[in-house]
Amino acid sequence: MRIVLIAFGCVFLWCGGARAQDVTEGDLNAEMRFQGGQNVFRHDWQVETGDVTCDGFQDKVAGYVSHDNPDGPMFLMAVVTHEDGKLVSEGVVTFFDSANQMGLCGDGNPPPKISLERLMEEEVREMTGIDGACPVAIILEDGMCDLHYYFWVPDWEEDRKLIFFRN
Repeated sequence: MRIVLIAFGCVFLWCGGARAQDVTEGDLNAEMRFQGGQNVFRHDWQVETGDVTCDGFQDKVAGYVSHDNPDGPMFLMAVVTHEDGKLVSEGVVTFFDSANQMGLCGDGNPPPKISLERLMEEEVREMTGIDGACPVAIILEDGMCDLHYYFWVPDWEEDRKLIFFRN
């Protein structure tokens, strides 16, 4: 009987819930704290879950509007994933009301919306000029500017993994 219960428990653990490489809420909280600093949890942040690295596991994308920066309001977005068994993240800071190509047009009210969308590999290659980018786009939309697209490139030569595209 004990063996049956142990086997049943193992099946239950393997079949349900998060898999070993899926990013958990705890993983996300640790990386948001790392990327956003000590005041990160007093902001309203949104979270999307999906395989944005194309490794077959669920990653998390989170972002929030911060008015704490002396240079003006900004949107912080972080992508949290596992690579080679290690938790990794990459953060992107985008300022509002900026003439910069990476800037957003609004003022952060309402906050930009994060969404995930799977594109065709050919579209991603045309947008980024890179082979091997994950075709799951992280889209940042403020309702006033062109959409911001971010793509994860697992084998990118540089320190960063997120590639930015805007029309």
